[in-house]
Amino acid sequence: MSQVPLHIAAEFPPRSLEEWRRLVDKDLKGKPFTSLQSPLEGGLGLQPLYVQQEEAPTPPPPGVAPYLRGTQALGHTEGGWLLCQEYSEPDLAHAAQALKTDLERGTQGVWLCLGESQGIPVKDEAALAKLLADVPLARTPVHLESEAEQLTAASLLLTVAAKAGVAKSALSGSLGIDPLGIVARAGSLPHGASASMLLEEVAALVTVLRESSPELRVMLVSTRAYADAGATSVHELAWAIATGVEYLRGLERAGVSPDVAARSVQFALSVGGQFFPEIAKLRAARLLWAKVVAASGGSAEAQAMRLHARTATANKTQRDPWVNILRTTAESFAAVVAGADSISTSPFDEALGTPDEGARRLARNTQLILRDESSLNRVADPSGGSYYLEQLTSDFARAAWEELRRIEGLGGMEQALAQGDIARVLAETRTARDKAVRTRKQPIVGVSEYPFLGEAPVRREARAPVAASAGLRPTRVAESFEALRDASDRYLAAHGHRPSAFLASLGTVAEHTARSTWVANALGAGGIESKEQHGFADPAATVAAFAGSGAPLAVISGPDALYPEWVPALATQLKAQGARAVAVAGRPGEHEAAFRAAGVDLFIYAGADLVALLTSLHTQLGVA
Repeated sequence: MSQVPLHIAAEFPPRSLEEWRRLVDKDLKGKPFTSLQSPLEGGLGLQPLYVQQEEAPTPPPPGVAPYLRGTQALGHTEGGWLLCQEYSEPDLAHAAQALKTDLERGTQGVWLCLGESQGIPVKDEAALAKLLADVPLARTPVHLESEAEQLTAASLLLTVAAKAGVAKSALSGSLGIDPLGIVARAGSLPHGASASMLLEEVAALVTVLRESSPELRVMLVSTRAYADAGATSVHELAWAIATGVEYLRGLERAGVSPDVAARSVQFALSVGGQFFPEIAKLRAARLLWAKVVAASGGSAEAQAMRLHARTATANKTQRDPWVNILRTTAESFAAVVAGADSISTSPFDEALGTPDEGARRLARNTQLILRDESSLNRVADPSGGSYYLEQLTSDFARAAWEELRRIEGLGGMEQALAQGDIARVLAETRTARDKAVRTRKQPIVGVSEYPFLGEAPVRREARAPVAASAGLRPTRVAESFEALRDASDRYLAAHGHRPSAFLASLGTVAEHTARSTWVANALGAGGIESKEQHGFADPAATVAAFAGSGAPLAVISGPDALYPEWVPALATQLKAQGARAVAVAGRPGEHEAAFRAAGVDLFIYAGADLVALLTSLHTQLGVA
């Protein structure tokens, strides 16, 4: 092979941003430049091009405040991130076995979700000792996240460790004291306590453990309740920092110094499906926390955030759950690139119930592959130098800071929760997101897009439903479509076949295939099986094929040009042949009145509320 030197700089002279913009405007042919921008939840947006900002200062290297690029000078090259899996099995023995198995096969830390409702039931010292029997506490970080009695759980862990002969200096992890997290989940603290009262109680413990167990953090700022209830990334970030501010103030009022208070806090944020925005969110979290601690009088060392990242729950599905493996892989990758200190990857079957050993193994191996095969632990700061991520991080930081100021104006995070402000914001967010999901503007692969009705069901031991409370309600974005699929399954069990639709495809294969394929997928999202045809040249043949299909629903699909001539006569004949409902694929436009008069019941098109349309079809087809 000949070696020809490349002179890229000479052969491709630099162009200015203004020149690029003129060419883009020319190609847009009158469309606004904003049409190239991609909106994000929380009022942010992605630009079509990111370049170096002359006025933007170069961020300090990793390991230097404000820790935008990470809290360690060499990033993950100094031992990598902590593979810290989460556990919430409702059976104590099962949870203990899961801990033992995972720690023997690559897991380095454990995050224990304790509670009677949605966690591991640990009621006393004996139960916790049984749970941790095979956990080497002297070298395994243990993090607690309790539903209610957090001080009791913390005391139990310290007692179990002491009786096991573990030196206090060897303990690491976090005790999970997060009073506002309880308020968010349950609506109030146990025994009528307030967050301020609890912080006064815990202040002495913070001071003592800072000396005896410097790697064991007392306080926890967990955004689980907000993320599971549908918070945007901006809100999750802002509310995490606002909660941290409350804890710093409360501990300071109780006599704890800013340095000790800041170093007592462990953060835990969720990582969702927007890859680059989620990286920017975690980077912005470190930046904002450093800013808050510095303003509180904390040293540069105390400004370093201890950050745990967990793959999100709200975007996981029960249908086609194997796709969750892809989702959690991307989310774990984003957490690594963002520089999280510890990461938990949820099993793909978590939305179905208690994960089995195989699902936990896949989750565990996801991080091991990212570390050992993809070599992400050999790069100090994978996102460093990206103009895109630098600007996006700045955008997230500014937006979250504005939300933090708004929360402060309400009196802080405790008051925002008490006044119902957080619940109100989440309700608005869920309404907007639900609309995007129902119209498939926000697609869900395997559920609202590309459903596979023949998938083998994955069975898991179902968890107890979340008890009703005054707290925030967890939700998953796929629930409305999954309810339709559940109804289809019940119909299948009762009748031996799924509800079905006959596709009356008009014209040649080339003319109808794109629309017919689209509408078959749309019907499949509601568990309605399509009996596809390859095109009809006249209404009589179409009606005859429908009569032999046995389907109660007919969907007319073809090019718009054929609709004015074909649809009125065809709809009338299909109804006469026994169709319970007749639908048309596409927008009716000016022909809607004529089509409806001929017997068309509804129109299925991109941008319509598909859940409402499918629910209507279920009703007409007798699907419970």
